[in-house]
Amino acid sequence: MRKRARISQNKGENYGFKSNDFISRMPDDILVSILSRLSLKEAVTTSNLSTRWRYLWCQMYSLDFDANETLDKIALDYKLRVVERPKFINWVNRVTRQHKGPTIDEFKICFDLDKSSKSAIDKWVEFALSKRAQKIELDLLENGEMLRQPPRNYVFPIKVFDRSGLTAKRQSLRIPKSVCGTEMGIKSLKALFLKCVNVSEEAFSTLLFNCTALQKLSIHGSEDLVNVKISGQSLVLKYFELVFCFGVKSIEITDLNIESFSYLGPGISIKLSNLPMLDEVSIGEGYSGFENNVFGQISCCISYLQVLTLDIYRPEENIKFLSFPELLKLRELILKVGAWDDDSLLEFTSLAKACPNLGRFVIQLIWMSPAKRRRKVRRVAKHSHQHLEVVEIVGYYGRISDVELAVYFFENAVALQKIVIDPRYQVLERISNENFRLKKEKAARSCAKKQLESRTPEGVELVIL
Repeated sequence: MRKRARISQNKGENYGFKSNDFISRMPDDILVSILSRLSLKEAVTTSNLSTRWRYLWCQMYSLDFDANETLDKIALDYKLRVVERPKFINWVNRVTRQHKGPTIDEFKICFDLDKSSKSAIDKWVEFALSKRAQKIELDLLENGEMLRQPPRNYVFPIKVFDRSGLTAKRQSLRIPKSVCGTEMGIKSLKALFLKCVNVSEEAFSTLLFNCTALQKLSIHGSEDLVNVKISGQSLVLKYFELVFCFGVKSIEITDLNIESFSYLGPGISIKLSNLPMLDEVSIGEGYSGFENNVFGQISCCISYLQVLTLDIYRPEENIKFLSFPELLKLRELILKVGAWDDDSLLEFTSLAKACPNLGRFVIQLIWMSPAKRRRKVRRVAKHSHQHLEVVEIVGYYGRISDVELAVYFFENAVALQKIVIDPRYQVLERISNENFRLKKEKAARSCAKKQLESRTPEGVELVIL
């Protein structure tokens, strides 16, 4: 009897694992931290290892519902969405029901869902708030990459984020645990990213008023916002992004310690004032990127701006006639340029010339089926870039226009240390001919090597990805 008791005791102490299994001997909080670095599906499979591991994943700090493989299948056969949606919803429901940890750091949904799934998504948002998630992301893009018709979008759950309404609900229904947890979660939320989610102006105001710790806010593809106003030193918002919200007519941001602002969409009225910490701006309006007095709109921060990204979908033919303000403190300039034809890119160097202290220049060339032409390499007047150390040409295809740009920086960036050539395709598509794409990238990589290796100055590192 003593021997049996001793064996049983040892088995309990070892949780059923071998004596040399040092990982399983670690405390729960360390193991949970390790599991949180795996994908959710990988973490759940560890429950099969032993009784010791069976419920550890239920305490994970990060719940990222990654369904990329399924989204790839739906992109190939749209009819599969009818079958795969319920599977995804059931998966999220099972995990949220079994989760036992008191808090989570991050909650992310990435799947093709619309307003027909509102009931389930509402519950997931409440779950995340009740766990005091610091970051919530709802990426509901159609096929995982395209905007859907806005009337079909899931609608932002304003009632969940209205603390005054939660307080009344708690008092009337006498259910302090879940409602109080949600209310505390609203105060804990630091980052909110919404894609294909309709957010009304009332919901936007409620969100800013009640989420007192909110530092990052991104809204992508909402139709309900029209006049966006953000103001007040009491707000702690540091990062604000608005992308393809086609109903928006104006944005006004004043008296705020915001550090980063991003807008991409049609030309609108943008008013920025008294934003002393704003040092990073990303902006793209209309097709040309310059058609709505972009630099006038961001004039309040021109003198201390450090990072600027410009989306220029269709470059203007007369860009050379435009004048650019001097950006004295700019350290990074990132240009995202539509480059379907083999037109010269040298005109964009005029932007780099307006930044005397520029240290990093990036140009991302976006094309579907790029054209190649036979012509001589052009050159422009020399200009000494004294502080430019890194140049990146993304979407390099081996066209004359690509070579011209690289040669320009070889000849004019006197402090150049590294030039990075990235031949990878820049248009993200779930449905694509993988073999064709890889063949194009291989050819572009070979061109870059032939075209640039002999031209690269001594002491400059040429990196071809």
